[in-house]
Order: sequence, then structure tokens, then C-alpha cells
Amino acid sequence: MTKRALRDRFGFKTDAHLAVVLKLPADQVASWTDEDTLPALPQVLELLGHQPGQMVAESEPTDPDAERVIQVQVA
Repeated sequence: MTKRALRDRFGFKTDAHLAVVLKLPADQVASWTDEDTLPALPQVLELLGHQPGQMVAESEPTDPDAERVIQVQVA
């Protein structure tokens, strides 16, 4: 998500409002460009609704049928 999209989503007019909600210094938020992807900071991820361990779980490939697969022996 971009900084502009995040501001629009929450109705913030300036970076200062976004900085207050993120609990980050205003100059740090102002240094992010409007069209680049936001950094994956814990404050940003929390504001977007991500859980702390969610990104780790998504990166690991899982096989939903792993427990259902059995070996078949043919003669």
C-alpha cells in the first residue's frame, strides 16, 4: 500500500496526522514518498490489521493435503 492510499483510506489530510496515529516522528513519515510502497514497520502493519506472527506463517509453504496423502503399494 502507498502512503497516499493509506492517508485516503483513513481520511488524513497531512502526514502529521498519519505520524500521530503510527506513533512515529513526523519527519520520518514525511520522508516516505507518496507513491512508493510503505515500509513494513510494525506500526504500519498493525494499522493495516496484520497480526504479529502472520507474515512468518504466510512465507512458509504448506500442503493442505499433507496429512491425507497415504502410500499406495501395487503388486
